Amino acid sequence: MSFSIVTGRTKFSRGLASRFAMALALAGGAVMGSAAVAPAAFAQENSRGFVAAYTPVAALTTAATPDWAGARAQFETLVAAIENEDDRNIAGNLALQIGSGLSDPVFQRRGLEMMLQSGKVAPAQLGQFNYFVGSLAFQAGDFAAARTALQASIDAGYTENDPRPLIMQSYFEQDQIPAALDYMEMLISSGATLDENMFLVGLQKTYSANLAAESLRASTMLVTAYPTSENWKKSLQVMNELAELDEQAQLDLLRLMRTTGAMSQRQEYVRYIENADPRIMANEVLEVLAEGVAAGHFSTNDGDNYYPEVKAIADTRAPADRSEIETTVREGQSGTALDASVAGDVLYSLKDFARAETMYQLALEKGGDRDTALTRVGMAQVMQGKYAEAIATLGPVDGARQPVASLWSTWAKEKMGA
Repeated sequence: MSFSIVTGRTKFSRGLASRFAMALALAGGAVMGSAAVAPAAFAQENSRGFVAAYTPVAALTTAATPDWAGARAQFETLVAAIENEDDRNIAGNLALQIGSGLSDPVFQRRGLEMMLQSGKVAPAQLGQFNYFVGSLAFQAGDFAAARTALQASIDAGYTENDPRPLIMQSYFEQDQIPAALDYMEMLISSGATLDENMFLVGLQKTYSANLAAESLRASTMLVTAYPTSENWKKSLQVMNELAELDEQAQLDLLRLMRTTGAMSQRQEYVRYIENADPRIMANEVLEVLAEGVAAGHFSTNDGDNYYPEVKAIADTRAPADRSEIETTVREGQSGTALDASVAGDVLYSLKDFARAETMYQLALEKGGDRDTALTRVGMAQVMQGKYAEAIATLGPVDGARQPVASLWSTWAKEKMGA
């Protein structure tokens, strides 16, 4: 399985160079100066030694044919002459101009950082300066510095470009997947509205790293924020591949996939049928077979032996399940936890969700497997539209079944808010 999601630095830094150039052009005239500062324009606070060192270097940039490379080669002599922050600010401005003239992002970043360090950048420009420092640091692979600068741009109220995807991506670039998800959860808890692609990138990264627990976190965030059928499909398919589930837990995940319209592959239908077992949940299996035929995954007449073999078994068993259901229920009531659970399974397959809930609850009371019983009580409640009750029931599920219960609970929350 794969996703058609663009990830990596390309997605988030695409167009960064052109945006940066435009911003420099706009800011250049208003703040930085579109060319080197003329000696007459120096503030009284600039030191004489600095002005003397600055003038010949700046002259190289203002010639009819600017010698940007020469100015860069002599720039360190200018840096050595800095005596105060006004000097540093002017030097940073020149470094920025040199970097722009040479399309040298390292020098551009150096210039911006010097100007910020000087403390002379106008408050209204702090967010923009920090954003571009962070963006350039990101492009250079200096991800920790990128996060610091990008967060500073947010703190300064910068809104022209959204720094948050780059911050999230910086964690992914360093394989700090839990930290990236922590950052996303922090933004969500603060009330931020995130772009759908941020969630999709998170899901793809966790899937590519084969991290089941983190994939559950990413899936839950995705379908909570953007509960489209396509996102449910991606999320559930990821969990179906990554979660280490026994056959019955996988069946319950596949049931959620079916409920949300997320089943799209023949192997998913086959797993569903095999785990449900046409000898036990025959009526449910017949429905899944019919849906598989309608979706083009099974054929009734092209030599696909799987379909007729399974259908023959289910056709034989299904009428007995319907006609003998009252006997099955009585056996569940009077028998063991396993008898009650089997009765619940048959009732669930017959879509008698109310009585299935009762039998699964009885299986729990008789000492049956706690997490299985709670999961299926919650599922039966969801199928009855008892969403709040289902959320409460599914919450305590632990162990290997926790991802399944969590996703059913997320679906219940979506339906409750619909």
